Amino acid sequence: MLLLAVLLLTLLPLGALALPFVPTTDPSSSSTYWYQLRTGSKYVRVINTNFPGLEQIGVSDAASTTDEYLWCFVGNDQSGYKVYNKYMRKYLIMPGRFGEADNSETLFYEAGSSDSFYLYEIDGSDKFYLIYINNGFWGSDEEKTSFYVNQVIDGSYTRHDKNLVGYRYLTGGASHITQESSNNLVDNDASTKYCGYVSSCWVTIEASEPVAVSQYSIVTANDSRTQYSRALRNWTLSGSMDNENWTVIDNVTDCSRMPFANQEEVVFKPKSNSSEKYKYFKFACSAGASSLVQLSEVWINEQAHSWESKAYTSPNCGVHGTQVYHCNDCNAYRTETIDPTGAHNFVNGVCTVCGKQENVTVLLDNGQVNPYSIKCLHDYINGSIWPTPPEGWNTVNYYDKEWDDLMMPTASPGHSNGPFTSLMYNSNWYGEYNCYWMRRRFTLDELPTNAVYTLRYVHDDEMWVYVNGQEVLHAEGWTETPSNCNWANSHENFVIPSSAFRVGYNVLGIYIQQNWGGAYFDCELTREIGAGIPGDLNGDGVVDISDVNAVINMMLGKVTPTAAGDVTGDGHVDISDVNAVINIMLGK
Repeated sequence: MLLLAVLLLTLLPLGALALPFVPTTDPSSSSTYWYQLRTGSKYVRVINTNFPGLEQIGVSDAASTTDEYLWCFVGNDQSGYKVYNKYMRKYLIMPGRFGEADNSETLFYEAGSSDSFYLYEIDGSDKFYLIYINNGFWGSDEEKTSFYVNQVIDGSYTRHDKNLVGYRYLTGGASHITQESSNNLVDNDASTKYCGYVSSCWVTIEASEPVAVSQYSIVTANDSRTQYSRALRNWTLSGSMDNENWTVIDNVTDCSRMPFANQEEVVFKPKSNSSEKYKYFKFACSAGASSLVQLSEVWINEQAHSWESKAYTSPNCGVHGTQVYHCNDCNAYRTETIDPTGAHNFVNGVCTVCGKQENVTVLLDNGQVNPYSIKCLHDYINGSIWPTPPEGWNTVNYYDKEWDDLMMPTASPGHSNGPFTSLMYNSNWYGEYNCYWMRRRFTLDELPTNAVYTLRYVHDDEMWVYVNGQEVLHAEGWTETPSNCNWANSHENFVIPSSAFRVGYNVLGIYIQQNWGGAYFDCELTREIGAGIPGDLNGDGVVDISDVNAVINMMLGKVTPTAAGDVTGDGHVDISDVNAVINIMLGK
């Protein structure tokens, strides 16, 4: 065994010994530095079994800050070092000594007759590796297994990306209260947060080696849902090689993407795809609705996570489900949407599960049922002059890839607790006297001659709607809502002329001027087939009791009212429409 080790080590170029770890003489000391070991792409950990010795070593796909993954080195450069595990609170290998290969720069450990560790440095790279050679459970040469190379990761770096680049906190701005300080942004724990003042909210981060930024993550604070006025709005990410001269990597203004969810990771791509590498990073942020701003983590590049399913909401035939994941390593959350099943159960033309009408196709969902993302551009009024929109912004071929993604419905903070009490919202609309241009793209495979296209909407304030560049609606003021409002009793309906649509790609363009008070917006677009026969609400070609039931369901709010349900044409679905359908059915 020793001969094999010597042969291995003599094949490895060795440089001057430069320890990349901080040794300790007492593993129980609070000043002990703890490290993570890697074997290939996996992290070395201790498995909680009853087997003694080295049989308790295992590997995991993702790192963790739990004690099973933490190691320290006990000793000095005269007597060598022992490797100690924090979870077991004992040494996993015997006291080390300098290698018997007559090379005083190689640290040599023996754990017994069948297992050995070798700690060495490659070619003066300041990177140490731990070779573990196992001769098998019974110790015979024939059962010898392959050895592993484990990189020692500096425990002072609190977070590592998927390429094993480490990141640690250097300094940051003042905090609102002591326990919510800026170093919480790089502590690899999304359950802690930094709450700082808008005027001095910043942090600098050091990477273990220079790295280019392909993406970065911001994790919302642990109480973002209730403290929505502190949501992050504006920030700048900069890079430096000397921690003095800074280059802007990304600059974001009036961002509405921060979700109303606690500890949720949001990934951003820099607007400039530079390959320039930096050793230091500065993240400076601000908000507008409050004097304070808060967030829990800032991470550079793609992160390694240990995701575990946390919560699941089943989809049904017409409603998305959700799958929430929690990272055991850093306490961040990730939420995924699950598509509806589409397996409706129609009775008398209405689905008994989700309320969808059999002859109605939802071209664009409303955000109350299925939150959706919209492409948007935001701007402010200049004095009394509203900004000019980009040319062709509401046409199909307009290039909107550089526009922001806005999660709908959107509202000014707290606005849905006012006039829109029961309406949900998923993104912030900040400030007054500003506007949004919004785009929703969809596809039509055909244009039936007996189709009615209905736009349903709630808006605050003035709104213009376009289909493929053609203005189809101008709604002044805001949507009037009852005190006990919900989507069914609050939205307004508008029938868009079928001539505005085309086969293939279509685009719905919305322009809203927010000119006083709060702001709110949500909309949906449906297509109803069979509306060419008055009173035939389920599209089966006849007017009978099923159509009467359909109107009653609309009137009672069990399903969303449609344009075809307004048989009398007075703008409402009520008892007069029920009577109208009965009269048609009876031939009156």
